[in-house]
Amino acid sequence: MKKLYATAKLLALFVKELFISSYAVILHIIRPRLAVRPGIFALETELESDWEITLLSCLICLTPGTLTLDVARDSRTLFIHAMDIGDAGLLSQQIKGSFEKAIMEVTRP
Repeated sequence: MKKLYATAKLLALFVKELFISSYAVILHIIRPRLAVRPGIFALETELESDWEITLLSCLICLTPGTLTLDVARDSRTLFIHAMDIGDAGLLSQQIKGSFEKAIMEVTRP
């Protein structure tokens, strides 16, 4: 039951992030002046298995405004492109505190 709850929580988190980021992207599109600061940053992850890293990469890619570009050979660093980066450190912490944490709850005992 615990894993089922964690999976439902991960799905709900994704749906929430999907709507929030979609709204942010739409706001950027309808503004008369494009005010985005695109960039690439490195995300150091605590995820270990290929399955966990693939799931995180897919969730990032499916969220509008972000895209996983590459995974380093050590499988600990993801290179992510974001449409609007104010603070790369803050964005990394948000991903680690939401998606990464939820993935670990689903995949680990």
